[in-house]
Parts: sequence; structure tokens; C-alpha cells
Amino acid sequence: MRAPGEMEVFKIKKVIAESPTLTTLLFTPKHLGRWSSLVPGQFLMVWVPGVDEVPMSLSYLKKTPFVIGITVQNIGPATSALCSLEEGDKIGLRGPYGNGFSLPSKDDFNRIIGVSGGVGAASTILPMEWAFNEGFETVNLVGARNKDLILFQERWEEISNDVQYSTDNGSFGHSGFITELLTKELMTLTNRDLKRTMIFTCGPEIMMVAVKKVLDQFNVKGQFSLERYMKCGIGICDSCSMSGKRICMNGPIFTVKEIDDLREFGKFHRNRSGTLIPITECVK
Repeated sequence: MRAPGEMEVFKIKKVIAESPTLTTLLFTPKHLGRWSSLVPGQFLMVWVPGVDEVPMSLSYLKKTPFVIGITVQNIGPATSALCSLEEGDKIGLRGPYGNGFSLPSKDDFNRIIGVSGGVGAASTILPMEWAFNEGFETVNLVGARNKDLILFQERWEEISNDVQYSTDNGSFGHSGFITELLTKELMTLTNRDLKRTMIFTCGPEIMMVAVKKVLDQFNVKGQFSLERYMKCGIGICDSCSMSGKRICMNGPIFTVKEIDDLREFGKFHRNRSGTLIPITECVK
């Protein structure tokens, strides 16, 4: 069995155009080996020959037949190259890396609410599918800048006891921020229900800061999928360092309590040289 650090070449099985700027690539490994241990929330290091290697969250995982996939937003040279690939093209994958989302005990929790912003849906769709299949009540709150950037609408509809959408420009669903939907949803719950509710969230960090404030307000537990610039994915380069933690090794999934100890959360990112820069400079 190959170790996670070894590169394995994959042939693209299928390309799905999710939107003008979002593309999903599906693969099937020749030998399951390490890939059979994949957990929703983990990430892969994806190598585009002659271009770059970048971390990508796992957005598809089917066991029979076994298929894995990533969803790519076209925002730079490497992602542009990935989005231009076609069925039969080859790329390299390392991994799986990091920890994954954890389903809570059904003795203590009965409801999982997914809060997904933009391409962050690529990280939350799998754990929410998992929660639904394990019998949890699932509520999915899905937001994006506009209707064209809403990911996986058909998949959300299949795994949700309730699914609600929001767009910044009001082109689909609720007009406004997704935290407004979250606040409204939590306000309908009794104190007992709030204690039996957990949040899975991923999206722009500014959004997750707002989600964290809502969870603190209602005293609800949650798990956050964080993103930082990564070069190695195995804890050597330290480029993804965040308040003494390495996102690739200690994350990318963190609990609400762990987020409290990350002083840089919502305030700073690191650039390619490792310099701390205000997160506001990263927001486009």
C-alpha cells in the first residue's frame, strides 16, 4: 500500500461543469489502498504537471463503484489549468491529509445544520450526506454571491430535511447573508433542541467568523473547515501555520472550542512568504 506522501497518477473519469467558474473532476483509483480510508472533510494535494500543486477538499466520495472527486474554482494558474482538463487527462494526487468532520453521538445530538458559503460547499456536502445517511435530521443553509455560484443544488435537495438558499444579490433564495438564515433557524429551537444540534460549516473566513458569533450567542456546538495557503500538506513547510497550529496536520476541521484558541482566525492570513497579512486584504 502506498503511503499518503507518495504521488499517485490518476486519469480523469468525468468532468462536470458546475458553473462558468466551478468544475468538478472525478477519479477512480486503480487500487483502493489508502483511498478507502478517506473521511469527509479531508483534503488532497493535487499536482498539475508543469503548473503547480495545490490542496483541494474532497467533494465526492462514492463507495460502489468507488469514485472520488474535487471541485475547483477557477481563480489562478493552477485552478485554471485544472478547470481546463478533459476526460482522460492525467493529474497527480497525494493524500489523504488532515482530519475530517466527526458525527456526534446520536444519544446526545439529533440534528446537523450545514452552513455553506460559496465554494465552501465542496467541503460540507460530503459530511452532510454522511449525516443524512446515518439518520440525523439535516438542515442545509447554502449561500453564494449569486444564483450561478450555488453549488450542488440537486445534491442538497436529496439529503436535506430542509434546505434554504441565500445570495448576496438576491438572485436566488434569501437576499442577504447566510448567518441571517442561521439565526432565524436557531431561534425556532428550544433550549433542549439547541443542545442536541451541531453545525458543520465552511466558506469565506469572514462568513465563518459571523457563524461563530451566532453559535456563541445560542451556545451551539460546531465544526469549522479552515483554509490556509499550503505548500507541502504534511506539516514541514509551516506555511499554513495559524496561532501555533498547522492547518494541514491539526485541521482542517476545528471545533468551536478549538477556534477560540486560534487568535489569527478572522484576522490574519499568511502569504507565500509566510508573512502575516490582514484578512481584509485577502477578500475580493
